[in-house]
Amino acid sequence: MRVVLPIVYLLFTSTVCEPWTQEVFFNNCTNDTLLIGASQCNNIDGLDYVLTPFYTVREFNTEEFSLKKSSAPSFCFDERDIIFPDSICSINYYYLFDNNKTDTTFFFLIKWSDAKKYSWDEIRENKLYRKWVVTRNKKGEYDTNIRYSDSDEQE
Repeated sequence: MRVVLPIVYLLFTSTVCEPWTQEVFFNNCTNDTLLIGASQCNNIDGLDYVLTPFYTVREFNTEEFSLKKSSAPSFCFDERDIIFPDSICSINYYYLFDNNKTDTTFFFLIKWSDAKKYSWDEIRENKLYRKWVVTRNKKGEYDTNIRYSDSDEQE
């Protein structure tokens, strides 16, 4: 029994502390309410992950909003994904750096006001989004403050 308990403790703490089980938190430092999608490639068509707010949207009338990608009906933003200005959102560490295969993830920022007015295809075709790139340096550090830059290039 003296040997089993330390082994169970080590197994539990090693799995709990692994980065792929952890959420990474980002702050929306823009003045806009956003929907934020993530991609491992520098293309909005590659979105396959939605950042989630660190709160529950309860009293926000969204009138049953849903923004779906036409090419992948299983991927969509909905009212639970709204990220208010100066609030926290999260993404899974495992996705963020693709199990340590990459040091870069691309966030595509869609203003809530545009998402309510336009379809996914219109947002994409008219480039009604901004891009924010998360890059991990050699020390493993990266900026967690999402903001617009003056040099945003919409591709």
